[in-house]
Amino acid sequence: MLRSRLVPRSVLAGLALAAALFMPAAGAQEPEQPRTVRIAISGYENNITPFNVSFGAFPVTHDLMHLVYDSLFWSQAKLEPEPWLAERATPNEDFTEWTVELRPGVRWHDGEPFTAEDVAFSFDYYERFPELSGRYAHHVFDVPPLEDAEVIDPQTVRLTFRQPAPQFPIMPGADLPIIPEHIWSEIEDPGTVDEELPIGTGPFKVTEIEPDQRYVMEANPQYFKGRPLVDRIEMPIVEDPSSAFQALRAGEIDQVARNLPPELVNQFADASGLEVLEGTRFESTQLYFNARRAPWSDPAVRKAISLAIDSQQLVDQVLLGQGREGNDGFIHPDSPWAGENNGHESDPQRAERMLEEAGYNAGSDGIRRDERGRPLSLEVLISSFDPLGLRAVEQVARQVRRIGVEVVPVALDPATLRDRRQAPEGEAPTYDAYLSTLETHAHADPDSLYYFFHSPGEKGFGAAITGWSNARFDELSERATAQPPQQRQALFDQMQSILAEEAPVVVLWYPDGNYAYRPAAYEGWISDPGHGIFTKRSFLPAYADTGAASTVEDVGESSVWPWVVVGLVALVVLGGIVAVRRRRTEDPEEDWGG
Repeated sequence: MLRSRLVPRSVLAGLALAAALFMPAAGAQEPEQPRTVRIAISGYENNITPFNVSFGAFPVTHDLMHLVYDSLFWSQAKLEPEPWLAERATPNEDFTEWTVELRPGVRWHDGEPFTAEDVAFSFDYYERFPELSGRYAHHVFDVPPLEDAEVIDPQTVRLTFRQPAPQFPIMPGADLPIIPEHIWSEIEDPGTVDEELPIGTGPFKVTEIEPDQRYVMEANPQYFKGRPLVDRIEMPIVEDPSSAFQALRAGEIDQVARNLPPELVNQFADASGLEVLEGTRFESTQLYFNARRAPWSDPAVRKAISLAIDSQQLVDQVLLGQGREGNDGFIHPDSPWAGENNGHESDPQRAERMLEEAGYNAGSDGIRRDERGRPLSLEVLISSFDPLGLRAVEQVARQVRRIGVEVVPVALDPATLRDRRQAPEGEAPTYDAYLSTLETHAHADPDSLYYFFHSPGEKGFGAAITGWSNARFDELSERATAQPPQQRQALFDQMQSILAEEAPVVVLWYPDGNYAYRPAAYEGWISDPGHGIFTKRSFLPAYADTGAASTVEDVGESSVWPWVVVGLVALVVLGGIVAVRRRRTEDPEEDWGG
């Protein structure tokens, strides 16, 4: 068990004595009991630092992290994130520099003041340890790479990037947990910090950790957004979803930080003492092809399989209607980056014509063969812990059989599945396809399409995701990384159209977010788009006015993007400089490692 070591025992003893001396007399009104909320999470995240989280609590790992830490803005799911640790951020003419003015009066959990030194140190530290902080730092060491973090004064820091960073307020500004310089500057290997309790500026402080059992957090009474409305959060780790929801029904916990299974939505909505609130984390479940392995390397085969899949039927039969059909452009339809033509094309007749025209003829068993006589038999790797996914692949197998393609689900434990996806260095992996679930970061990151689907190279994750390659897509994705959000969308539309036609990925569905809770314990939950209800804003008084169990919109604080507009005007005036920089960003080998 890990406990807070911040307060000496002598001080605790003194506090206990003072409490005894000032106990109310008999008959006096008893003080209110601390409000405690018990929330079941699905996995252990070590000691909740950005450098050793295991994503065992996926898809709420990020929101768990941000109960303890803060970012400069909130949240990554919005085009105009809300100022948080930062009051504003101002770019230079070409967006390679951002001057960030910080909120005054913020303190770390141990009482030390938060300053610009912490921000500059955080960016430098993430850049030093990309192998340990990849989830959070890829917008620091990768796209765009950090060049310098300069402290201007205690409340101002200037961040300089080696390439234009017009998306900075979203990524990494609204995503990166800021860490305390006075603690981490003495740590040479952040991967070894697995026992100390984390220190952040966030609304809650971790006071107790029982490995693989539970976390306990207590409210930060000095939080700059106001004292949290909950005094104490107890988070037991319950890996089995059935057990978690049984405990909620029995009153043993007050909320489950995962979607209600479709078959339980109506039951829990009608149950006495329970409520269900809708929201979304931009989750998705998708089928990835290994585009380096024949015949799945043939876009005609991939697209034909996509056309044969009726994703609305999957939503109706597997999710019992609690979701939306997949989008052939990958991005979640609620994401600000979703293309103008959302949805999935289902056309088995077109699929059959495509396969026939490409020379894949049916054998005596009805399964089509390639030119070497090999059957189109697709093995789909899937986690044995994903019953909805397994049912979906079984349904997909029935659908695509009609066009002469066999689909074989292969359920594996997560560790074995990861091993099957790996390949020796320099060799292509040998699997056919796999099923994966993603959350907000994959659909809200302005550079997500670049990271996931750019041709395999030194940057991004293309080699690990599908191995797919398309020169036009690469060109567009590289250009997009240097464009402000308002100009980026047109490029995103084109990129998503290419994904839709070549189908390296088929999104099966986007599940609805249905979150069950016990209002008698706490009813201040809000639906924070892109985060569900397990989010720091559910516990803060500034958002309580939106009403219990409601959808929160940004509270009226200054927006960062008026400053971006100023930068855009400057870009027009300095057209010659922009032209030079744009020519450089279109050279993938030099600037993007493509």
